[in-house]
Amino acid sequence: MTLRINWFPDPNITKTVKPYAPSIIKVDFPVVARRNWLRATVLTVGDTYAQYSLQGDRLPPAGTYHVHCNAFAKHANAFVRVYTRVGGKYTVPLQKEIADGTTVDVDGTITVPDDCEELIIRTTAGKVVGAIVMLSDILIERADTYDKAVGGGGFRASSRATRCRAHRSVRRAGGAR
Repeated sequence: MTLRINWFPDPNITKTVKPYAPSIIKVDFPVVARRNWLRATVLTVGDTYAQYSLQGDRLPPAGTYHVHCNAFAKHANAFVRVYTRVGGKYTVPLQKEIADGTTVDVDGTITVPDDCEELIIRTTAGKVVGAIVMLSDILIERADTYDKAVGGGGFRASSRATRCRAHRSVRRAGGAR
C-alpha cells in the first residue's frame, strides 16, 4: 500500500489552523454544499489576501508535490498562489486566476527546494469592497503518490502520516459504501 500524505494540516478547513489576513479582510468559515470553506471578504481596498503559512515541522520535505484546492470568487476576479521562501526570497511556483462568479479546481505541481523556509497558500481577493474569495479541500501531496484516477487526494487524502483508505471505496461495487 502506498502511503499518501496530505501535508496541509487542515484540509477540511476545520479551523484548527488559523489563516493570516490583514485587518482590511474579514475571514470566516461558512459551510456550503456540505463543504467547509475559508472565506475572505474585502472590507477596505488595499492588500487583500488571506493565507496559510507552513513552516518548521509543518513544512513538507524537499521534493515535488501536487497542490490542489477548490476556489471561488465573487464580485471580482481573484487568485490562488503558492509561494516558496528560500533565503528570504519568495517565488511563485503555482498561480491560478478565478473569474468572478466561478468555482474552479486549482491543480498544479510545485517543487519544494531543499533549503525552503516557508510554503504559503494564499488567496487574493479582487480590490473591490465586498469582493469575496473562498478556498476548500486544500491538498499538498507528493507528486509520486498523487493519483487522479482515484480522485486525486483532496479532502480524501489522509492527514499527515495517516494512511489513506479512500482507494478502497473505488473497488466497491454499486452503492456499497
